[in-house]
Amino acid sequence: MTKIRIIISRTDKIGDLVLSIPSLKMVRNIFPDSYITVLVRNYNYEIIKNLPYIDETIRVDNYELTELAKYLKQQNPKYFISLFSDKKTGYLARKSKAKYRIGPFSKWHSYFSYNKGIRQNRSKSIKNEAEYNLDLIKVIDKKKFENKFELDTHIYIEKKYLQKAQNILGNKVGKTVLIHPFYGNSGKNLSYEQYRKIIFELLEKSDHSIIISGHKSDEETMRKYFSPLKSDRVRIFINHDSILYLAAIIQKSDIFVGSSTGPTHIAGSLQKPIVAFYSPIKAKSIIRWGVFNNPEVSYFGNRMNCPEKYGCR
Repeated sequence: MTKIRIIISRTDKIGDLVLSIPSLKMVRNIFPDSYITVLVRNYNYEIIKNLPYIDETIRVDNYELTELAKYLKQQNPKYFISLFSDKKTGYLARKSKAKYRIGPFSKWHSYFSYNKGIRQNRSKSIKNEAEYNLDLIKVIDKKKFENKFELDTHIYIEKKYLQKAQNILGNKVGKTVLIHPFYGNSGKNLSYEQYRKIIFELLEKSDHSIIISGHKSDEETMRKYFSPLKSDRVRIFINHDSILYLAAIIQKSDIFVGSSTGPTHIAGSLQKPIVAFYSPIKAKSIIRWGVFNNPEVSYFGNRMNCPEKYGCR
């Protein structure tokens, strides 16, 4: 018997993808014998590749758009599910010729891309992004969704990264606090000087070890603001490897400190205690972009006045 083929697309940032994991697991629960393909960006590839219930992970960056569209059509999918929609994803959905094309109705082109779309108004931020994603999966079959519902946010880290992380931490004394002060364009964050003050407070008032983490693209900023910190309890970690290497260090740490960004959601999926600093911008709010399914999170909202929905002057 030929397996039902399902294509799921989430081609934006790390945190967005992590908040999509419960939806990926629910598709497997609804269709236990199906063949599931997930479309992701390069930097998210290993997170999804390691999920045991996903059959194929495609890095969209490695394809020309028309080439990828042709490949997806050849798979003869029954479902194309877009958890995040833009013009490229809508084009892939249409060209896949999937019988059921599910996605959020937002921009005008989405109405031509999905025949099982729903209007969500995500920018109103009335629920968590993970819940918006799950609402799209419910469109497949509401009864099956409810009967087979399971909330799974877990990510899987390879042993080689856990061993490398252990080498970074060494034989630690006391608790280890991992601070990730970088945030890309995810939302208004604390300043680097404010993070320095937090580090000085921890050094003065606790015996905790501190790891300051960043991506290779953050290296210059790391050198400017954090490398001058002189303490044998502070370590600098610049990740030139897989995102799972950082995930392993988060796993080995005791507390995570960061903003509304991908590593914070990774810490959430690993059920780590988190101190999180969030933006006042409505579209970046704690309600929508907060850590999902982790009760051990302390949120601190930036107190700057920001009445706008998408940005602050």
